[in-house]
Amino acid sequence: MINGKNIIAVCTSRMSEHQHYSCLEKLNEYLQQYNCCMMIFTMNIDLYWNEQMSSPETYVYDIIPYDKLECLVIMDEKIKSRRVTEKIISKANAHSVPVVVIDGKYDGTADISFDYEKGFESVVRHVIEGHSVKRPHFMAGQKGNKFSEDRIEIFRKVVTENGIAFDESMVSYGDFWSLPARNATQKLIDSGNIPEAVICANDVMAVNVSDVFVKAGVKVPEQVIVTGFDGIDEAILATPQITTAGCDSVELAEAIGKCIAGVLNGQAPHSASVIPKLAPNESCGCKYVHSDSDSKMNDFNNRFYRYQDDVRILYDISTRMQMSASAEQAASCLDHYITHDLCCVVDKGCFESGRNYFASHENVAEKVLFFDSYEPDNVIAPFDACDIVPDIDRRINTGFPLVFNALDFMSKPFGYICYSQVTNDINEHARSVLVTNYVSMGLGGFINMHYQKFLTDKMTQELRVAAQIQENMMPSGFVKRDRYKISASMIPAKNVGGDFYDYFQPDGDHLALIMADVSGKGVPAALFMATSKLVLHDRALLPGTPAEILRDVNRHICENNKMGLFITIWFGVLDLKTGIVTYATAGHEYPAVKLGNGDYKLVKSENQPPVGTADDMEYEDLTIDMSGGGSLFLYTDGVTDVKNEAGEHLGIDRTIDLLNNVTGDSPEEVIDGVSRGINDFAGNTERFDDTTMLCVNFMGV
Repeated sequence: MINGKNIIAVCTSRMSEHQHYSCLEKLNEYLQQYNCCMMIFTMNIDLYWNEQMSSPETYVYDIIPYDKLECLVIMDEKIKSRRVTEKIISKANAHSVPVVVIDGKYDGTADISFDYEKGFESVVRHVIEGHSVKRPHFMAGQKGNKFSEDRIEIFRKVVTENGIAFDESMVSYGDFWSLPARNATQKLIDSGNIPEAVICANDVMAVNVSDVFVKAGVKVPEQVIVTGFDGIDEAILATPQITTAGCDSVELAEAIGKCIAGVLNGQAPHSASVIPKLAPNESCGCKYVHSDSDSKMNDFNNRFYRYQDDVRILYDISTRMQMSASAEQAASCLDHYITHDLCCVVDKGCFESGRNYFASHENVAEKVLFFDSYEPDNVIAPFDACDIVPDIDRRINTGFPLVFNALDFMSKPFGYICYSQVTNDINEHARSVLVTNYVSMGLGGFINMHYQKFLTDKMTQELRVAAQIQENMMPSGFVKRDRYKISASMIPAKNVGGDFYDYFQPDGDHLALIMADVSGKGVPAALFMATSKLVLHDRALLPGTPAEILRDVNRHICENNKMGLFITIWFGVLDLKTGIVTYATAGHEYPAVKLGNGDYKLVKSENQPPVGTADDMEYEDLTIDMSGGGSLFLYTDGVTDVKNEAGEHLGIDRTIDLLNNVTGDSPEEVIDGVSRGINDFAGNTERFDDTTMLCVNFMGV
């Protein structure tokens, strides 16, 4: 009980189905005389009696306030899972809550069952005895299914009692569904032996059987009678309207209501049965027409066209929620006429920064109120789950049920939504299915997006640190000495790069120069670059020519190259006393050299494979004479491979032109001039490779 109201919980699924909703509506009206408030805990799917199947939507049954209930009703045939129903019953028993099961039998509970056998038998007798049919046929459901087998036996019993010999050829199987039933009907037509009547185990098959006959030119009911069972709305809306039998919503609601009333008066819940009523109609020739068929068609049309509008609106709401900058902004997206009657309660852990919520298996007990349509200034605030919903007095005193759905995303429930609609309009309840799905997607997507943003920000910060470390690994961009000047730059295509340069004096008379380019991009290339640079630098400090040093570096890298990367290297040593540059190259770009007051020109040679491709490589020492002074320009292929907006590469010829058109001879002016030329050429085109350059100016001997 809550604030003097008797709380009756109803566990069900697909409550927006017309017949089911009508029953719940009548039950709620019946219970008003007993000062009751119904709380409906519903899934939007059913579990198809597959006990291995699990759904996060069953979470809605975990929020039932058993300690506040006077009685609990379970629509077993709607949920379609004994495992789930038994779990609900077990919790109710632990709180001494009386349980009434609809259309299911469980120990220790009252049951209100449908006498399907009598109801179905009334349909079969109406066809065989009322219409004197001598050649009937039965469209059964699935082989082995209890309902299907029971109805076959009823069909067998009635035809036998009426002197008709039963044999297996009188049975087809339509699997309770449209396409199998249509296929089975077509086989009857193709056989040329069309029966006088086809009695179907449910209405879905009957509607389709009738349609196939009519389209094939077989008149219903003049040439063949077709009947169904269940009393679904589609049977009334079909042409011709289908003879069927169904449980009257008012009668079922009264049976449940009387059982609950007894509980409220201190009686033990009692069992009862409801017999589906025969509804003769056009498909058997009885000409009975349901008076509400037009209104039902109008209702279906209304729901269909509203559905299309609602989907568009809810899609926009869901998208804006996912793209919101904060949880408060995401909640404000729900402030819309289409969500005027709901509140959302979610796990507090949803909004914990740095937590991969949907990958976690932890259950968070603390809840927060994410949204409440009754509050114009919606603020996300702590919420005591024992209160079930905020402002519960207002919600339970409306005379209408509270309807609960689970919120789930990526197969994990993370909260619930409560609808407190003050109308009996089925369209509003039908729309709640859409609202729940889109709110789940919107909020779930928001939670995921913000975790991804957290990871991105964290990675960006780490990459920023890595880029700083990488930058610190290379010498200062500009050095000026008495005999030489050097300037260099590296612009990675990503946060960190695979290019590197280096220069250092192993002794007072020599200047080592390195330009290298690791295959690949990003973090793997950067790690390989760092390792290679250290290996090359350390080896260059030991005796040996550039060719010998590259050979040893190659062997070392090949022995430890588990990533399968390789690196192109230009490695040279400038003798400061002679002006001779001795160098070796491993698959790297040709250097450009300017001697005296001349122009920059490529110095070509027979190139050899990159380091890391084969452990037995031998490299060759080459020389450049800069004794008269001049400049040496080294670069990676990220310079020549830059593209413009037309898709053209800068290329080596344009690079040389840039070098020769630079104003000024100093290394800084050369690097700056080439960089400006590259930017002008590329325009707004994205860079896909690191661009690294080094220029050294030697004064001569």
